[in-house]
Amino acid sequence: MRSMKKITAFLLAMVMVLSLIPSAFAADDDYFDVTFDNQEPAAGDEITATVTLKKQFGMNTVKSLSWSFRYNSDYMTCTNVNLNGQTFKYSLNEKKSGEYASNISFSEYSDTSRWCSVPKGFKFEFTFEVTDDAAGQVLNTSLDCYTYGKKFKLLSSEENFYNLTVADSTGEPRPTATGYTVSMAADQQVAAGNTVSIPVTVASSKKKITGFNAYDMTFTYDPAALTLNTTSDDAANLTVEDNNGSVRVRRYGATQALGEALALDFTAKKAASSTVKLNAAKFDIDANSINFDAPDATITDADTVVKSLWKVTLPDGFLSTADDSMLVEDGKDFTFKATDTHYEYYLNITTNGATSIVKMDKATYTIKNVTDNVTVTVDNKIGKTYTINYVVVDNTTTENKATVADLVAYTATTVQYPNDYKFTVKFPGTGYVVGVGIEPDKNKRDYVRQENGDYVYTLLGSSLTGDENNEITITLTKRENTSQHKIEVVGSGSDAFSENNALTFYSGENYTFTLNKNDTYYDYSVLVYYWKQNIGGNGGKNIRMEYKDNGDGTYTIIDMPYADVTISISKMAKAIDPDAVEVSTYVELNNKTVFKVVVQGSHELLNRDQTTYSYTWFTYDGQKMYCNPRYTKFAGNGSSSSVYLVMVDKGETLTKEDAMEKLGIVTSTEQENKDQTLTVGSDVNEDGIGGVGINRRDVNDVQLIYDLYNRRYDSFETVSMRKFLKADVNYDGVLDSQDAVKLAGELLAD
Repeated sequence: MRSMKKITAFLLAMVMVLSLIPSAFAADDDYFDVTFDNQEPAAGDEITATVTLKKQFGMNTVKSLSWSFRYNSDYMTCTNVNLNGQTFKYSLNEKKSGEYASNISFSEYSDTSRWCSVPKGFKFEFTFEVTDDAAGQVLNTSLDCYTYGKKFKLLSSEENFYNLTVADSTGEPRPTATGYTVSMAADQQVAAGNTVSIPVTVASSKKKITGFNAYDMTFTYDPAALTLNTTSDDAANLTVEDNNGSVRVRRYGATQALGEALALDFTAKKAASSTVKLNAAKFDIDANSINFDAPDATITDADTVVKSLWKVTLPDGFLSTADDSMLVEDGKDFTFKATDTHYEYYLNITTNGATSIVKMDKATYTIKNVTDNVTVTVDNKIGKTYTINYVVVDNTTTENKATVADLVAYTATTVQYPNDYKFTVKFPGTGYVVGVGIEPDKNKRDYVRQENGDYVYTLLGSSLTGDENNEITITLTKRENTSQHKIEVVGSGSDAFSENNALTFYSGENYTFTLNKNDTYYDYSVLVYYWKQNIGGNGGKNIRMEYKDNGDGTYTIIDMPYADVTISISKMAKAIDPDAVEVSTYVELNNKTVFKVVVQGSHELLNRDQTTYSYTWFTYDGQKMYCNPRYTKFAGNGSSSSVYLVMVDKGETLTKEDAMEKLGIVTSTEQENKDQTLTVGSDVNEDGIGGVGINRRDVNDVQLIYDLYNRRYDSFETVSMRKFLKADVNYDGVLDSQDAVKLAGELLAD
């Protein structure tokens, strides 16, 4: 008994006993049955041994299994091991060092969670090649099998060895073993009247055999169901003899590679099921032809069932409901459908030599009891007519619930594909909305909001789809409008926005507002927009809205959004408006009085195209006036006021009427004369001394203000009009000590 050490994994290997006589273990350990496919090996032969387990191996007591087959690799070479799916640890150790030196080992080890076992009936297969110089040799082999678990057990010992004697060469020729196997193709399916090809495939169990030269095969088939098309071919050395369904095929010539040896071509006569059967097959190589007849090949698959079916030919746009084969068994029904279900089809169905016209107005059509090939063509098609049903759901708290007539106007209750269908959903009144649902929901729709608040809906003809009864249901749901938002009015022309205009609106409704415009003196521009937040809440942008100028001073915005709306109204003078002109005393000098002329009005106007601007500048006595945003009485883009100083002799005055005569307007498409704009800040002398930017101010700026209101200067040539105007740092419209006080205080805070 061989001793074993406990190791992480024991060698689990089923060892093949290579013997001419089937052998087994002793009766008390009779676990295995060993058989061999070659009982008379010669030098160069292959031998495959099959070991079969006669009973459960391992049971519940075995933690480790080990098999070891030892042999002399001087004369035997292992060419294949087939474990038949068993997951053993496997190793092959071949050493050219005499008997028992080489071995094939298999092992399996289990942890505490389970026990090793191999089921009864399991098979191991091992293939050896006998070397060419093994003739007359005795091949020594030994099988050892061990288990380890609750106890150690040796199932065989080294004394149980098996010897194989290889026959000496007699000088007589021996055929080369070919090991050919032949199989028919898988079952075939073919349309009646069409051809089918059935390949016959040859293989070899011998690794050295890669081709063949000659074969002789016999087949049978049903001539009532099939016609054989394969014929003799002298160029290919192929002979085909067909005797009413019994076929003999022979071939000889150059070596042909293993694989497809022959393809039998048939034509299916009718829809039926028949079998092409390989009855006998002989294959051989040219080397054996010197001394031997071709041996029988092993037929592994003898039958190919040919299932012939009737063929249905459909026009474009039609499909079988079952599969894409367009084939049907004899006597069975065939159902097909149209991919475009918007039409009623008139079909020509030709079968058994006759043609009939049928109407297909449902999703599918069935041809009953098919007994011949069928051809279907389209004779005519007519667009389906769909019935329109209206349903009203009133979810409001009103006492009198809405009816179909209250909510919708339509001209027809049917529509034929592919025509559009239009209907009008009436405006339900301020504070109410009407939802529209279409079933089936595959019907696509467009809608347009009318000036009166109605919606005109269009069901697009290209997508019209009815239910199983060719009906389309339109559901009108009336409910309170809970989405109310605000109107904000901005801009230089905001004073024209009528106080009677509503400052709130309901989303989805139209909104009309009135402008009380002074068209004599001003041009007006209106811009409507709302703020749209980006998805995720990160920023957004203003979205401009279209509106209609009704021509009577009213404007209508169609379909108000679900957001607050801003109405920006700008105005720009086209003539001098007396109400926009102000004349007042600015400062008294020693011999002069300085009057201030102010004209209220925007210098910028958004044109009606909503993309370009016009610009205007007021003039006094032909000179462009200064723009001073601090004197404006309104807000908005382009908002400003124009100012000019007029110096007259002491005792004289300047009236509004006198000023009006010298005022004028200059218009342009480009913004210009930026130097006419008085910058905000307290750098009165504009010397840029002290500080940074527009507020470069110091005590000299205070001094200049002091000197001006104390009448030191009385000429715009000495001190420019710009500096006189900038000296009004508190923007109260006059130049006095308060301006010096304000600037001095600001200097203290700097």
